[in-house]
Amino acid sequence: MSQAKAEPFSFGTFEDFLAWEQRQEVRHELVDGVPLAMAGGTEAHDDICFNVQSTLREKLVGGPCKALSPNMPVKTGTMRGRYPDGTVDCGPRHPENRSASCPTVVFEVLSKDSRSDDFTEKLWEYNRIPSIAHYVLLEQTAPHAYIYNRSGAGDFILAPVEIRGMDGEIELPALNIVLPMARAYANVTFPENVDPEAPPPSPSPWRQ
Repeated sequence: MSQAKAEPFSFGTFEDFLAWEQRQEVRHELVDGVPLAMAGGTEAHDDICFNVQSTLREKLVGGPCKALSPNMPVKTGTMRGRYPDGTVDCGPRHPENRSASCPTVVFEVLSKDSRSDDFTEKLWEYNRIPSIAHYVLLEQTAPHAYIYNRSGAGDFILAPVEIRGMDGEIELPALNIVLPMARAYANVTFPENVDPEAPPPSPSPWRQ
């Protein structure tokens, strides 16, 4: 999801931001203490998010992990928080939780406005959360996924696994499940003439 504008103020803590966020008409991500309003998505974006969430909920039913909607934020730093397009949380559940307690897999649906941040800034932020084992990015214009997998207790492997085509499967070993591309892209209409996807930017070495 892309960002529209920055609000001219900041917060003292992430919890202050969540309290403020509940009173807003639009969602905001928190970057270095500053809330950034999120722009709306496309029909394809909405379809993919719904498909991923519904498929994961079906596969995870009865287990310790739960698929969360794009309305549940993930705290990515002391003064940073994101709204992934999909999250699997394997932490303690409580009806009053306002953010994922132990995010294990996060999904982002790519767009022209957001793809640079998704492949760089967000990759860095999600890498800093040790519980996140897989970071999955999904193209809107074709059945094409990029999967960043964590190397043991270390960082994400910077060369993503790429899955192309409706016959492919997104393997998520941390959950012991696979997500079929045909389910992620069910009922999605792809444009007939579309520019080739830009290759993912090469991330710089991990920040300290």
